[in-house]
Amino acid sequence: MTSAVLPLPGFLQKLYLRFAPRHRVGQDPLAGTAQARFKPVPIHNLKLPTPVARQLLARRHIAPLTLEEGKRLTVLVPFRGREAHLAQLRPALESHLQAQGIDYKLLVIEQQGTGTFNKARLLNAGMLHSAADSDYYCIHDVDNIPVNADYRCPSQPLRLVTKLLSTHRQETEYLDHYFSGAVTLRKEHAFAANGLSNHYWGWGKEDDDFFFRLLMQGFCCHADQEGTYHDLANPQAQHFSKATKKRTSPQLEANRHRRNSLLRLQLDPAKDGLNSLTYSILARETEGRFEKILVDIGSQGR
Repeated sequence: MTSAVLPLPGFLQKLYLRFAPRHRVGQDPLAGTAQARFKPVPIHNLKLPTPVARQLLARRHIAPLTLEEGKRLTVLVPFRGREAHLAQLRPALESHLQAQGIDYKLLVIEQQGTGTFNKARLLNAGMLHSAADSDYYCIHDVDNIPVNADYRCPSQPLRLVTKLLSTHRQETEYLDHYFSGAVTLRKEHAFAANGLSNHYWGWGKEDDDFFFRLLMQGFCCHADQEGTYHDLANPQAQHFSKATKKRTSPQLEANRHRRNSLLRLQLDPAKDGLNSLTYSILARETEGRFEKILVDIGSQGR
């Protein structure tokens, strides 16, 4: 599928989107088709221009989500300086995968140096590095420890996290519109979306961008209502404004602006992602089904 959404000439599309209302779609039409366990991730919080939202909903492939056994999984963990979290995740996750009989590899992609972190570039590097040996991926945060999660291969992109067991936050359920934490998707899903954008530096919004890329390709992203995880504290990611009670930082605001430009179709995912990433592997260690690579993904501004 192409990434075009509106069937209008280029100059008319720009005018239409410039002046189109930008508000929440009150009800996702697919809500009534949800299975008891797997529900479509709603799009209303993206605050899409109304014509874009309607076209995306129309493009979605509606079918019951199924899970397939016997496929090769690569778990992708973007990483830097979180050794204590990785020490908790690795044994718990490997035990979980082995109990389910998953043919897996756990790939930790570590960013070299002390420059601004770029989670999306690390995930793109991991996808490219493991593509030949993978049928599907799990994009996995290092601070989410599985308690009850099904890592089999999904027919559509699937968020595994819904319920959180946490000692540092009040929420006990993941916000329904999030598409992050732990997400499984087929290799062809990831490559159809051209992976993630390489231009989200620092914390936040690369997951919204990836969610929208998948929607543009007609995929119906789901959430597993039974998925339960321990959520480990990560103080580095908490930038709260006392005035607005929202996470904020100059870098996050820049990421929000980029995300909003994509949602208004001002950016082309076909030009930014897996096909434009430049990276090099500086070091590699393996142990059984575990692999860790140290990568140079460049720096902000290049």
